[in-house]
Amino acid sequence: MTENRNQIISAFIVASFFMLLILAPSPTLAQESDLEAENGQSADLDEIGGDSDPTKPVAFSFREEFYDLKGDAWQNVVILRADQLILDKKELLGHRRGVILRADIPLVSYHGGGSTRTGLGDLYGQALLIPRVTGNFMLAFGTGFTFPTATGDEFGRGKWIVSPIAVPIWFFPHQGYAYIKVQDWVSFEGDSGRPDVHYLTVTPTFLWRLSKRYWMMLDGESSTNWETNNRTNYKGGLLIGRMFSKKSGLSLKAEVPFGEHRQGDWTVKAVFFITRY
Repeated sequence: MTENRNQIISAFIVASFFMLLILAPSPTLAQESDLEAENGQSADLDEIGGDSDPTKPVAFSFREEFYDLKGDAWQNVVILRADQLILDKKELLGHRRGVILRADIPLVSYHGGGSTRTGLGDLYGQALLIPRVTGNFMLAFGTGFTFPTATGDEFGRGKWIVSPIAVPIWFFPHQGYAYIKVQDWVSFEGDSGRPDVHYLTVTPTFLWRLSKRYWMMLDGESSTNWETNNRTNYKGGLLIGRMFSKKSGLSLKAEVPFGEHRQGDWTVKAVFFITRY
C-alpha cells in the first residue's frame, strides 16, 4: 500500500513538472542570440541536431524506442519529453550561465514468456548546468533523478536513483559538434526486494551536418555495472535526422549492442521534436 502511494505521489510530481516545462514561456530572442554567439555556434547550425544535442532544450519530443532483447523478448518504450531553459541574468566570472531542466514520462510495453504487458515506467528528471563560455569548448554538468513509478517489475527498477552527469563538448562552427557524456547511476532507496543499482555509462557522440536540413550522428556507449562484478556491455548507433522547419524535426536511429554481456540484438529509435529556439 505504501509503495503504491509513493508511486502515485512521484508520478504526480513529475507529471506536474513535465506540464510546467511545456507551458512555461521560452527565453527571449535576445537571450537566445547571446547563447548562440558565446557557444561559437551560428543560427544555421542551430537548425540541426535538435533532440540529439544535450545543450539544446526541446519544447516537446515524442520518442519511440523498440528493443529486440535476448531470446524471444522485446520491449517498446514511448517517451514524452519536455525541457526548459533558464538563463541567469547575472554574470559569473564574466559569463552568463544557463540551466536546462528536463522531464521524461515513459510508457513501456514488455513481451516475454509468451505474453505482452504494458504500464508506466520510471519517471526521470534532470538539471544540466550550461556554462556561458567563449570559444568552441565547454563543460556541462548536472544530475538526473529517477523516480520508482513503474507499475510493474518489468517496467522499471523499483529504486530511487540519482545520476550525476558531466559532458565535455567540442563545437565545429557551421558543421557540428562532439561530446562525451559520463553519467553514474546510483540507487539510495526503494523496494528492498529489488536489486540495488550502481552503473556507469560513457557515451561518446559525433554529429555532422550533411546539408541545410539533414544531419547524421554516430555514437557508442559502454555501461559498466558495479553491482555485477563490473560487467560491461556496449552498443553503437547511427542516426539520420531531418529538420522540417527551424524548430521541428525528425530523427531515425539504429543501434547494435555487442560484447559478451549485451542485453539484446538490435534497437530502433524514432524521435519527433520541437525545439525551444
